[in-house]
Amino acid sequence: MLRTPQDQKSKTKNSKIALYKIVILLTLSALCLTDVWAAVLVLEERPQGQRAEGYLSVLRDPSGRLDFDQVRERSFTPLAGQVGFGFTRDAIWLKLDVHENAGAVKPDNGHWWLEVALPSLDDLRLYVPDADGHYQMTRSGNHQPFTERPLAHRLFLFPLKLPGPGTYSLYLRVSTGDSLAVPVRLWGSQSLRERIANENLWLGISYGIILGMLIYNTFLWSVLRDSLYGFYVITCLTSLMVILELNGHAYQYLWPTNLWLADYQHVLLPALHFIALSWWTRRFLDTLRQAPVFDLALRTIMLAALGMIALAIAGQYSLGNQLAFWVGATMTLLIFVATLRVLWRGYRPARLFLLAQFAPLTGALVTLARALGIAPDALWAEHAFQTGVSLEMMLFSLALAQRIELLRQEKQQAQQRAETDPLTGLFNRDGLLRRVNDLRDRQTPYALMVVDLDHFKPVNDQLGHEAGDAVLIAVAERLRALVRAEGDSVARIGGDEFVLILRGITQEADAGVVAAKLLKSLASTIPTPAGEARIGASIGMALAPTDGQQLSRLLQPELFIKKGESRLTN
Repeated sequence: MLRTPQDQKSKTKNSKIALYKIVILLTLSALCLTDVWAAVLVLEERPQGQRAEGYLSVLRDPSGRLDFDQVRERSFTPLAGQVGFGFTRDAIWLKLDVHENAGAVKPDNGHWWLEVALPSLDDLRLYVPDADGHYQMTRSGNHQPFTERPLAHRLFLFPLKLPGPGTYSLYLRVSTGDSLAVPVRLWGSQSLRERIANENLWLGISYGIILGMLIYNTFLWSVLRDSLYGFYVITCLTSLMVILELNGHAYQYLWPTNLWLADYQHVLLPALHFIALSWWTRRFLDTLRQAPVFDLALRTIMLAALGMIALAIAGQYSLGNQLAFWVGATMTLLIFVATLRVLWRGYRPARLFLLAQFAPLTGALVTLARALGIAPDALWAEHAFQTGVSLEMMLFSLALAQRIELLRQEKQQAQQRAETDPLTGLFNRDGLLRRVNDLRDRQTPYALMVVDLDHFKPVNDQLGHEAGDAVLIAVAERLRALVRAEGDSVARIGGDEFVLILRGITQEADAGVVAAKLLKSLASTIPTPAGEARIGASIGMALAPTDGQQLSRLLQPELFIKKGESRLTN
């Protein structure tokens, strides 16, 4: 039978289609085989351990009553990505298939370690097969005394003693009243030891920063007796306690046998921190005066935190824990907006206060990015949040120092205004009194000169008060020009009465030289808006402590009358 060219083309086309189908089938088969192989985690000694995400399967037990034999008969659902279930009352069963190669390098002590890196979980039970095919259960969690943990560590670490090379199924049961997440990682012994050592160094630095700020500001509080330092110290202390709680060190070191605190610390410590931080913010930003609406909102946050404590005491842990999330998120937003409000009104220390709030927020974002695989799986990324909290406390301390300095400057300026003559800028009587008292306390001798202007009343009467003011300002400038920049002082204590303090002068002759220069300076005419004015002056002198130490004594008229030779007139 003859075949046309058209038939040959058709046959060639069908052959290509069949070939394509075979290639596609082989590709899909390879992918399926890859998936099957990927479902088993091959144990290896790695510096960062081996994360179990992508290898886990899950079974939810809403009743929490399934035993291990019943669970093994059930089918598990593969999990992709992070193992998080939020707030749930279900018991979560996880299945992990691991494979140990015959030629693999074993850990130096003969077994691996399984880590669950969330210290707030209540109950964990790991089932590992033995050489006889039976499963051995190891239990841990915050509902167990810390001393009963397989390894005394802030996280949950289970020894993984496998019978030998081969593939094994591991089962992990987890339940908690907190938000439930199960970050599982497997370690070799050497890499785990190195990890713990490096982690302790990183944690020590973070704790050290907070503790240093706490001790330093506690000392300042004891010395200065400023209540604002007290609010900062309490906030710093509660912040440290929250970090200890989040890392698992609070249960490990502070109350390892108190199961109630081990359970309810996740509500009580955040609640105390919310109260302290809200109170500190209100006092630092002065929200009662600067932002009354936000002050009321922060008071509400404090009441909600007290509600968290009441729920914990009443045994409503799960409800209190969920409330902690919403109270914390709301408080963070309120403090941020309140800071912007106060900063907009020109309060300079609010800039550092605002910057401090970005530190833990940035740390939380970095930690989240690490969990999502965006940031590198490194210690600095894992502990970025607590590093941010440490920086927050440091910036809060700097903001507090800036605020105290600002208050000091405002107080100094107010004191200067109270002790300064508004027309001439010289000391007034109060300022002169403080200066005399300072010299008396330091036992420093000085000469005091009283300058009475002559012919000043005619200036006011004939040229007007504006001209009189110009004369007084000119006299003040000439007096300043005659005294030394350091130590000497000039004051105006009456309408046309001035006082000079010449530090270190103990002889009337030396004071007389200055008095003569002063009389010569005041003898020249003074320009005013109404024309030139001419005045004179009478000068009286007294020496301290020879003639007395009290200002009232040194200004007595009879003192100058008695010492007539010290009464000079131009």
